Amino acid sequence: MRVTTLIPLLSGLAAAAPARTTQPQHQQLTTRDAPSPPPRIASVSYSGSGCPSASPAVDRSGGFDDISLRLNSFEARTSTNVADSSVNCQAHLTIDGSAAGWQVGVKDVYVKGHLVLDPGASLDYYVTSFWSDSAEKTSTIDGTLSNSGSGRLEQDVTAHSTVPDAQVVYSACTGSKGTVGLLNVNFRVALQADGAQYGYFGKDSDTSASESWSYVWRRC
Repeated sequence: MRVTTLIPLLSGLAAAAPARTTQPQHQQLTTRDAPSPPPRIASVSYSGSGCPSASPAVDRSGGFDDISLRLNSFEARTSTNVADSSVNCQAHLTIDGSAAGWQVGVKDVYVKGHLVLDPGASLDYYVTSFWSDSAEKTSTIDGTLSNSGSGRLEQDVTAHSTVPDAQVVYSACTGSKGTVGLLNVNFRVALQADGAQYGYFGKDSDTSASESWSYVWRRC
């Protein structure tokens, strides 16, 4: 089972993360191996209710090795409109410039944001990655942050999840042109609350929802 860590873990805030995957098994990996220099992100676009393409909703920082996305319009809240409680943002990254004979996949994912939960309310989160040339092979990291205490919780949180070696979804093997492929990473949250319970995930005065991830390589 993959490792999921909630940072910080406060009294009353519980984290659960059942494993989910829809891809075949792979050989044992070593995270020390990677091509040098690393590839580059040739282009990036976004889609989803949490990052509409018509507005500057995403700030990207870093390159291929240290990418981070700040999701300025990403907000989910409980309300009478069910659509408000589930929000997603999908990033589409064209990656090239790699040495030949390598494959790469998403390994570690960090999700950050401002969280408000009444007692009994919870937030489910999902990060799904896949390569467009083999879209039937997907890897999904999911988890739940819940308020098991007696009072409202309101704080900034970071959830860190690691994909097990055997469940990493890899790109095609790079050739002489250095093309890695089109990587898609979809981040979605869904708030669960009954009656008058309130839940929110997104931003506050000094925090925006964000995600970042790292990779693992293997030779092919």
